[in-house]
Amino acid sequence: MQVMGIGRVIFWAGGSLWIGQSFAPVESHSHHAVQIAIGLNDRVQFRMSDAGPWDTFEAAFIPADVVHMFQAPGRMVAHLFCEPESALGRSLIARFGRCQIVGVPSAEIAQYASALHSAFEHGAADEELEEMALDTLYALSGSVSVSSVDPRIPRATEFIAARLSGPLSLADVARHVGLSPGRFRHIFVEETGISFRAFVLWARLNRALELGFGGTSWTDAAYATSFADSAHLSRTMRRMYGLAPSSVRQDVPAALRPMTA
Repeated sequence: MQVMGIGRVIFWAGGSLWIGQSFAPVESHSHHAVQIAIGLNDRVQFRMSDAGPWDTFEAAFIPADVVHMFQAPGRMVAHLFCEPESALGRSLIARFGRCQIVGVPSAEIAQYASALHSAFEHGAADEELEEMALDTLYALSGSVSVSSVDPRIPRATEFIAARLSGPLSLADVARHVGLSPGRFRHIFVEETGISFRAFVLWARLNRALELGFGGTSWTDAAYATSFADSAHLSRTMRRMYGLAPSSVRQDVPAALRPMTA
């Protein structure tokens, strides 16, 4: 399996940070997250179709569910992901849009890029990198006013997140938030932009990746999140992130690795 990148992958509730060195182009994919991609020591490139031209950015905003390709061969990069249903995600969408990949102003991103790069190079703890990533996202979201999401959607997504290891039906979640299945299906698509089934698969994938990059075998991570097997998990990751789990190598500093007997 070709190595696509070496670095660190850090998950938190509602988002993640992928930071390190990129090697090969990432194939066409789409994910249900808003994304800020930052070139830490050079520019990054995106395009929205196999035949389209590559657009070059110091940093870029990628809306949720937009098909795209990425490359930054040999460069240090940081990818910051955020749930589009969250207040933070909706603020970013309100500012940057929901249809196109757009550049982030250099003056706004430079200090955050430098801080993330320095912290990563000096082996900062996951918690520090997480805090810096969130500071970056909040700073870029600005003071854009957004309408509130239907309160039943956060209740639904929390219910889903707590049940990723077993069967989960639309009817179960609808019952939990006090709606009929038909009404819940309509509201869920209206508020999130994707189907219930697609959202659950996205949530299962990210939980599996959190486990796998945290040291669990990919087979065990797949079974723990209701994937048929590690091959099913790998295919899903390629479709949503453009690469396979085994093509990303975690490089955690020795000082941060768990002690072994």
